[in-house]
Amino acid sequence: MSNLTDLTFLRGLTNGDAAKLTKYINMFLKATPDMLNNLDKYYAEKDWESLRVTAHSLKPQLSYMGIKSLEEAIKTIEFNAGHQMQLDKMPEMIAHLREQCGMAMKELEEALKTIS
Repeated sequence: MSNLTDLTFLRGLTNGDAAKLTKYINMFLKATPDMLNNLDKYYAEKDWESLRVTAHSLKPQLSYMGIKSLEEAIKTIEFNAGHQMQLDKMPEMIAHLREQCGMAMKELEEALKTIS
């Protein structure tokens, strides 16, 4: 099974500094659950602009962690919320994002154990 995450970019960004690498991963692990909850909340409230902004904010976070498999999904959520298109598919897209992020966060928690 291949990893969802690829820390190559982040290792380059931090010049391989273990403390910085750990800091960025921990920031992602702390912020992502709230962002995912907000996507659900804004969908329920039909607050499309807040949903779009949250998706937009999550996009670079996913990129930093090398979660390439979700790049298209997060762009679609952002675009559809911004243009109020295919809103009926939004819960399914958010659920997929949540599931994949959950697996990626487990990988990152494991990666933290090996960073030195």
